[in-house]
Amino acid sequence: MPIDKQLLRQLLATEKYKKCADTPESVAALASTLSDTDALVQSCQNVQAIPFILWNDFYNAAGILAPKSKKKAYRYKWGDKVFVDFGCGNIQTELSFPHPAIVLYNFANTVIVAPTTSDDSPNSFSADIEEAIIKTPKDGTVFPKDTTINLHQVKSVHKDRIISNLRCNVKSYIVSKDEIARQNAIHGKDTFSDGINLLDCIRIKMAYLFAEPQMQQKDTEIRQQHQKIGELQIDLEAAQQRILQLTAQLEELSSAGAKQSD
Repeated sequence: MPIDKQLLRQLLATEKYKKCADTPESVAALASTLSDTDALVQSCQNVQAIPFILWNDFYNAAGILAPKSKKKAYRYKWGDKVFVDFGCGNIQTELSFPHPAIVLYNFANTVIVAPTTSDDSPNSFSADIEEAIIKTPKDGTVFPKDTTINLHQVKSVHKDRIISNLRCNVKSYIVSKDEIARQNAIHGKDTFSDGINLLDCIRIKMAYLFAEPQMQQKDTEIRQQHQKIGELQIDLEAAQQRILQLTAQLEELSSAGAKQSD
């Protein structure tokens, strides 16, 4: 059922500190959206409905409306593999539901992770996504199934989203020769070498994805500045040569004037 969004935004501006329960318009809108959610979930199969119910229960207990937790968070290492609940509040192709993920950076209460998936067919990615993923054939230890490292979905998550620590690290996984060849073909240079471990491969790949465009821009700017310096150097040498010519002419004129005076 449609809600009056303009009215709600006005209430947010004028009655932001008033309790929702004491604002009939807010209560009515909340009931409407919750009713729509209830209808949507009930119309789904359990494969979608149950993860949503579990997520909603978790969100009620740990989300922004829940009391803040003061427990000390576990410190993860770069490359640790964890199982993360990415939730059900995501839009369209944003990753949802629980998935394994690789820790790329550890903070006090959050981690930056690269989600992984193992249920995508080899031909399901668009060309730009193909350039942003790393494919890892199963090894029975780090990856029980053929897996895709989704670097286009890298995100920061609170550690409360981590369902479990999978007790392995991708530093022990050696990237396949086929994937090394694919990555080198994508970037047009032999940057990825045989025997590289997955964590180092991810780090290099991230640099290509997020730093290389800026590096290329800076390189272009530097080249342009070098060209300008070269052009100015030529102008300077020409000016110096002209000064020498004028100085010589002035000396000749002075000499001629001195002779006339004699």
